Amino acid sequence: MDKKKENNPQMREDESSIYLPEDLIAKILANLPSKSVAKLIVVSKLWSSIILSKSFIDLYLERSVTRPCFLFTFRRDNRRFFHSISQEAAPSCSSTSSFPLSLDTWLSLLGYSVCPPVRGLICYQDLDKVVISNPSTGQFLVLPKVETKRRRISFFGYDPIEDKYKVLCMTVLQLSYNSEPVVSEEHQVFTLGGAQKKKAATWRTIACKLPHIPATKGLCFNGVVYYGAWSKSNSDRKGSVIVAFNVRLEEFTRVKLPIGVEIYKSRDSELVNYQRKVALANHSYKGNFELWVLDKQEWSKISVVVPSWNDLVGRSLFYCRGAISSGEFIFTPSFSDGSFFIIISYDSKEEIVRRVGIEGIGDGTHYVTSFLDYVECPIFL
Repeated sequence: MDKKKENNPQMREDESSIYLPEDLIAKILANLPSKSVAKLIVVSKLWSSIILSKSFIDLYLERSVTRPCFLFTFRRDNRRFFHSISQEAAPSCSSTSSFPLSLDTWLSLLGYSVCPPVRGLICYQDLDKVVISNPSTGQFLVLPKVETKRRRISFFGYDPIEDKYKVLCMTVLQLSYNSEPVVSEEHQVFTLGGAQKKKAATWRTIACKLPHIPATKGLCFNGVVYYGAWSKSNSDRKGSVIVAFNVRLEEFTRVKLPIGVEIYKSRDSELVNYQRKVALANHSYKGNFELWVLDKQEWSKISVVVPSWNDLVGRSLFYCRGAISSGEFIFTPSFSDGSFFIIISYDSKEEIVRRVGIEGIGDGTHYVTSFLDYVECPIFL
């Protein structure tokens, strides 16, 4: 062996990759599970540089979009767990099928308020902290504390033009729908990614010229975070609106709802993903509901009645989480029941209803948050 190679660890560790072009290595890695890719970052400096590059992350996400997952997060024994299953596989199973749960991704965090995932990352509040997490790698990043004694509401978005993730945090005095009109205050933004250095990143105060109070969780599409809200009008009455927050410009705009459509308190109204479009779901809890879909600033109404609803769910409250690419509507409860966590899928075209159980989530678990169209990605925080 060449003495120079024998004495140079870097030359030895990259020797196995010397005959493979970097673009071929990247394509091979992009087909591996994200957890495996995260472990392979220590193989060599060459592999590390490939995995950490923006071009590889974009390639991996491009392929992950074609294999979306259901993502579930829940607490157990003072730990927060994440679990994902293939979105295409689960609805195709019969009612007797179940998926075993693998509790291998967890954090020692208790927070309940979890934002929908954005490009593989999740943002949630843990008591008085805001945390960014990547369930695929098990990493998490605790952001600097927001100095306020009021209740905080957070939204999470991504700017594809400048390749930046941003957290929008605002404070409110109260959240009651039936109380006197209130508005959000102290609007602040935290930026991750781009040229922003972690140590230099801080919360920045931004202006909001649209008086409102958030009423739903947010969904990020094409650089805009949408969320349902109650807007204070000149007559001091609340009106239901959709607020669109432009992640790059950091501006708030109003999207009017159809006449007569309201956003209700609690979880009666929810913004959901309908085949990669923003939709407002108003629940009835009896297997029938209305879905208002936003497409190019125009609203269209979809009415759905799920057959044999009571036989499927009993007395449990199930909520529509949206529709996947196949067109099937997905329903899940907020609380587990027994040893299985149940997913209901409904194909309205074929009039087929399926019930799938995930084994293990229900054991000792209370509140479960579920999301559609989660894409895995080995982004390092």
